[in-house]
Amino acid sequence: MEQAFLRIGWYTQGTDCLGPDSRFAIWVQGCRKRCKGCIAQSLQSFDGGQAISVAELAEEILKSGTDGLTISGGEPFLQADAIAILLEKVKSARHELGVIIYSGMKYEELLEDSSAQKVLDYTDLLIDGEYIQELDDNRAMRGSSNQRMIFLSSRYTAEDMPEKRKNKLIFYDDKFRMIGIPTEETKRAMSLLRKQRED
Repeated sequence: MEQAFLRIGWYTQGTDCLGPDSRFAIWVQGCRKRCKGCIAQSLQSFDGGQAISVAELAEEILKSGTDGLTISGGEPFLQADAIAILLEKVKSARHELGVIIYSGMKYEELLEDSSAQKVLDYTDLLIDGEYIQELDDNRAMRGSSNQRMIFLSSRYTAEDMPEKRKNKLIFYDDKFRMIGIPTEETKRAMSLLRKQRED
């Protein structure tokens, strides 16, 4: 069987910024949406990031000992086949691992795609819909109010979700990355940092 690969921007482990408990978070590479105000523009290109074997990534997730897995991007469902294989591997080893996925596509669209359905079979919470800058209401777990939290299993409920947005800036060399969904304060800080880097 041919080895599956997933193109990702990066990943981190042990974060509490993208759902309840300690989480392994993956940001996949590539998105066609180009939403106004997107905070992850570096993840839009399909040529960026790195290709990592699904087997290697699954091993990293299982080794991490985290309680959950969050997949964002980029657009995860553009690599649905590889993500389905990844989720099958980690869930077969740890069925209790809670899976949260962010998508710019709507749930109804995903149901029409057989590859996407395989991913949804392993997903506990889907947060769907494009980011609309004008509808950013600073609420937890979503970028804008049009996005829905769709609970696909009994693993999580709305009460399990954080009440406020959590985020963290990670600095390395002359760059930074953000984990979580930014508050207005974080957006201002990121804008200032980008301006300073350009000057």
